[in-house]
Order: sequence, then structure tokens, then C-alpha cells
Amino acid sequence: MMIILRDDRVVETFEDPRQPPNWIETIDIKNQEYEFCDDSGQVYKGKIKKGGFFSLDTYELVPEGTPDKENLNRLLRNAVMIEAGDRFQTLEELKKYLTIGILLTRQGG
Repeated sequence: MMIILRDDRVVETFEDPRQPPNWIETIDIKNQEYEFCDDSGQVYKGKIKKGGFFSLDTYELVPEGTPDKENLNRLLRNAVMIEAGDRFQTLEELKKYLTIGILLTRQGG
């Protein structure tokens, strides 16, 4: 699961770094307006892919550094709310889900 922290300090979730939300514009990626992290603490950065003569620039998310749960914790500490979706209605629901996942990983379950 991927988590994005928007510039308004609202988080959203999406499933796959190869399919980020389609509302994000390349100018926002160039300006580094958003932070991306997966549930393992792997940070992702947006990388601009130049378009051709008749096509616009696009972007992709690429991992940066190594996974560290502190990256995820920092992102969540900076969030003030979540964009409610199919999976989570509140920021607390997301945090609880991630905490249970961390505990299960540590216990080997």
C-alpha cells in the first residue's frame, strides 16, 4: 500500500507505485509538493519522464534509499487528516491498520 502526503497535509492511499493517482500533475512532481511512502517505510520520489514531440511529460515513482518505518511514522505525524476512501474513513483507522501490520511483521505472522 502506498501513502501520499499532499501539500495540504492530507494523506491518501493507493495500491501500487506504478499506478499513482491520475490527478497529480507533472508540475507538482517537479516542485516536490507531495511525499510518497509505502507501508514498509520505503520513500518514493517522482521522476519526470520527458514526452515526445507530440506528447506531454509524464512521471513515475521511483524508490529512494532503503525502507525505514521512521519514514512512514514521520509522514503520518505530519498528516492532519485522510481523504476518506473505500478502505479508510479516518486517519486513526489508517494508523491502527499500519500499527497492527507492523506488530504482525515483528511477530512473524
